[in-house]
Amino acid sequence: GAIGKGFALDEASQFLQHQPNAPQDFLLHGGHSSVLAIGGHNGHEGWPIGLGNPLFTEKRLATVLLKNQAMGTSGSNIQFFRYQGKRYGHILDPLTGWPAEGMLSVTVLAGSAAVADALSTAFFAMGVDKSLECLREWPEVGAILVPFPEAGRKVCPVVSGIPSDQIFWDEDQAEVR
Repeated sequence: GAIGKGFALDEASQFLQHQPNAPQDFLLHGGHSSVLAIGGHNGHEGWPIGLGNPLFTEKRLATVLLKNQAMGTSGSNIQFFRYQGKRYGHILDPLTGWPAEGMLSVTVLAGSAAVADALSTAFFAMGVDKSLECLREWPEVGAILVPFPEAGRKVCPVVSGIPSDQIFWDEDQAEVR
């Protein structure tokens, strides 16, 4: 399930681009978590994609401008349950078999939707430090890592490999360092 939507988007994009009179600009999505953008939209050099706040799902954390890129997001903000006062998400840590802890969401930008989906899930389970270590080896991949904030604080995303002119933050929702 972690790469299925992304793989389908990659295949659909290839199909569209090889058609006679293929569109130059298009956006494909597999729900809220998997997006693939080709070209631009409405005079922009890319497609503006809203990134939800994982704590307050009705609010936008940022807008990301995608051009000839895919974006995959993994998070525990919707698919979780509470048992005896503890929160359990649906993404499992393969080292323990238990739900991964420490992250609210991870968004990955990559050249392929399958890669973006796979890495967002992997980085969610790995946490901030190990994800940043991995990202150093993949300069063509970018990520927005959102760990749980300190009590009473806004979320504090950690960004790697995404130019600042490609992300527009809602400063009411995030403290970006």
